[in-house]
Amino acid sequence: MKHIDVFNSLRSLGDANKILNQRLGELGTDRADLSELRDIFEKFHLTEHVGLILLHRHYFLNEGEKVVAFGHVSTPWPVPDTAGDTVSGGHLVPRSWRFLHHEPVAYEFGFNHPGQEEYSRLDLPDGFVREVDAFLADAQLDEVLGICAIGAAEVEGRVEKTLGRVNFTVPPSSPSEMDATLTPDYRPSVWSFDCKSSLRDTTIKLARACWVCPKH
Repeated sequence: MKHIDVFNSLRSLGDANKILNQRLGELGTDRADLSELRDIFEKFHLTEHVGLILLHRHYFLNEGEKVVAFGHVSTPWPVPDTAGDTVSGGHLVPRSWRFLHHEPVAYEFGFNHPGQEEYSRLDLPDGFVREVDAFLADAQLDEVLGICAIGAAEVEGRVEKTLGRVNFTVPPSSPSEMDATLTPDYRPSVWSFDCKSSLRDTTIKLARACWVCPKH
């Protein structure tokens, strides 16, 4: 599948959230907390580096574009498929993946310049990929949940705002911004498995909420 199709076939933020809630409801209380996924993340020691992401898009890409983050801003960049991961004197690093045919396929990237390398290339163990893919497929969540790279910012919580075809992340101005029930204009989009006290207390935690400007 071409990259443009990988991205453009994602659902809108609202539709993806609606389907996720429906699928979680169908799982029942014993599985809807995603503790099985938490155990997989813990098994491979990835709770601090990998999170769950709601598979969604805020806009469509044109042919030859990829969504690329640099700093706290991500926008569509002109990156032909023939360019590989090299662009503008630097290189692209995969940041978000969806599972297609049991393989993780990157659909969002970070940009590392030789003078400013802020994105680490994640090594996703084969066993981790197999087990996460198997759970998502069995739970019928593979169309709405993927995996993404996270760091200290996501563990603390971030708000992603979208204006047209520009996304940028900022710290929440109040704790309520990280509670979708208190801020109905925001939608949960990234979760981490919080592991601050002990493995036994590990729970899923909202790491990023999305807000889309209604004028765009």
